[in-house]
Amino acid sequence: MDEIKDQIVQAASQMFLQYGLRSVTIDEVCNEVHISKKTFYHYFRQKEELIEMVLLNQCEIHNKKQNKKLSILDDPALNAIDKLVLAFKHWKQETATPSMTFLYDLMKYYPDIHSKMLERQEQVTREAIKKWIHQGIDEGLIRTDINADLLAMYVQLQFNKVFSELIGKSTIKVTSIIDFLLDTNIRVLVNETGYRYYQSKYKRKYPALSPVSSDTKEEATHHSNFYWASPSNPEKEK
Repeated sequence: MDEIKDQIVQAASQMFLQYGLRSVTIDEVCNEVHISKKTFYHYFRQKEELIEMVLLNQCEIHNKKQNKKLSILDDPALNAIDKLVLAFKHWKQETATPSMTFLYDLMKYYPDIHSKMLERQEQVTREAIKKWIHQGIDEGLIRTDINADLLAMYVQLQFNKVFSELIGKSTIKVTSIIDFLLDTNIRVLVNETGYRYYQSKYKRKYPALSPVSSDTKEEATHHSNFYWASPSNPEKEK
């Protein structure tokens, strides 16, 4: 990359991450790099082109950090559920970083650029989800009565939909949304063994599985269904 162009991208990256996409103007970027607007327009026809370049740069940095941070997921001692919980834990930690503000602005004000980013990441992400699903199936923790390809597609589309519809548009905290997504995915993806493992290790206060009556046990086994009991009411138990 041309040295001046690289300086523009690096300066814009820092300013976008700190102040948000909408707050930073082309004039401010030019002042930061000490160039004229004529020089800026020699490299970028409009602000959107700069944002795309910054996004590619940030994705590369993010992927390097993620690969290093999540290398622990290669630990053979971790089963599929452990890996899922750990991945969500890292995701929650990232919501406090400036990059999340950048992402919110990107989704809200530049949806076309955000869509291009998702398209680039879609195939890699889906393959990673499928790999995780197959690991869970081999371990006897993930449901086997659903097509793994469709399951991977569902999980990916669900996350994309939640981000576009809730993140940055809701008064609900991002961390609460992430907790909700973890819970709903656990309940959709895992079988009874997987849920019991998750409940005992990570969510001891979650409702226990309801015992299945003898009349419905055969049907439940056939359809791989299982049930959650209603939470107990401490006041009634007194």
